[in-house]
Amino acid sequence: MQKKSFFASLSSKDRYMVGNLFFLYLIQGVFVILIGSILPMMKEEYGLDYQIGGFLISAHSIGNLLTGLVAGLLPLAIGLKTSLLLQNILPFAGFAITLVTGNPWLLIFALLLTGLGRGAISNYNNQIISTLSGGSAVPLNMLHGFFAIGAVSAPFLALMFTRTANSGWRKAVYVVIFLGVVSMFTSSFMKMDSVPYQKSQSGQSPFGFVKEHGFWHSAFIMFFYLCVEASVMGWMVTYYTDSGVVKADSAQMLTSLLWITILIGRFACSALASRMSSRKIILALCSGIVVFLAVLLLSNSLIPMLVGTIGLGLSLSGMYGTTVANAGDVFGRYPLAMGVFITVTNLGSVITPSIVGGIAESFDIRMGMAVLLVPAVIDFVLAVLNHPTTKSTQ
Repeated sequence: MQKKSFFASLSSKDRYMVGNLFFLYLIQGVFVILIGSILPMMKEEYGLDYQIGGFLISAHSIGNLLTGLVAGLLPLAIGLKTSLLLQNILPFAGFAITLVTGNPWLLIFALLLTGLGRGAISNYNNQIISTLSGGSAVPLNMLHGFFAIGAVSAPFLALMFTRTANSGWRKAVYVVIFLGVVSMFTSSFMKMDSVPYQKSQSGQSPFGFVKEHGFWHSAFIMFFYLCVEASVMGWMVTYYTDSGVVKADSAQMLTSLLWITILIGRFACSALASRMSSRKIILALCSGIVVFLAVLLLSNSLIPMLVGTIGLGLSLSGMYGTTVANAGDVFGRYPLAMGVFITVTNLGSVITPSIVGGIAESFDIRMGMAVLLVPAVIDFVLAVLNHPTTKSTQ
């Protein structure tokens, strides 16, 4: 008998819950990428330098990191749905702060809030989808595909409101806040009783996952991937414009192109995951990141920058979902594992954007972005050495 698809195997209430989690991830894609899209305008309006810009990107990542363990533990006290609803408010409160002040410390706090909310929703989404699918890479890549749909929209949103004046970035922020209100409404109808949240399966230590090789190898792959991903997403529009190769409008279009290719790549990885092992997919993606990042950094004209952008987008596309799947069913067996995983891995996204900003301030943005080749090469080495010992994710 033919095996049922992921969605066909779900009850109607679980299908609504999963659909809403996909919607939440779509909105995340919008607001996370919008940060990088409006950063040049915010820098200009508020008189911020590269260093402060790097701190803003890192503040978002710090929030994402800090919420890891809290998001994992909070449902034990107040329930999964209440935890999700409360923490979903934070990013939109953060965006509201950016509208009323240019004080660097308050802006850093605002971006911290966006990261706190992002980390929580990311934790719950990946935890729930991984649990319901038994650790399969197919629905996990579909989930991250919806993030890419939102991410594709963000540069167009920024471009639509800033074509006539840089101050139009504020209107884009209003749209994000509106989406946040809508998401709170749709999330209130979810029934999450089919996802029991407990410390571990009966008889297991809640932190038993720390002894599993597959968990740690996947975590290190994700760490170095996020070093690259967070910096690329935070600095790419600035890199496109300040490198002198393209104008501001074209930079937003290139960012959208990056996310269109990521979107295509994520759904392609979702299809490939049923035919190829996570190890082979990760190795192919890590190889592409090194090659196309180098092409992008060496580009001095539009065509090679276009090739680098498309190749890098495809290479970044399936890394998150496939790397989570690479750890097998550990997240289903140990609910606290996702919080630790997000906390550890997001250290990379905290540190690297600030390093890029600091070097860009001392030299230039191209030299700052060149630092990303180091984690990209390390990730390739880890991909070569990757031999999952956990349950197959196919």
